[in-house]
Amino acid sequence: MEQQKQNQRIAYWADGFHLSEESARLCVDVGAFSADYQIAEFPADADPALIDSEIAALLVQQAGQAST
Repeated sequence: MEQQKQNQRIAYWADGFHLSEESARLCVDVGAFSADYQIAEFPADADPALIDSEIAALLVQQAGQAST
């Protein structure tokens, strides 16, 4: 039986900084970052460049929605 790959959950902030959800929670817990991040899901084997570009696109989309 073939196992499905898990998605990776990436936390991202309005300035475009992003890291794994687990790391984000830890950073918030120790006061290193604010808790105002959002989560996006990507395939487990997603290329880091794809994640960068998709998060940038999400931020542009969100900025457009906020200005309307």
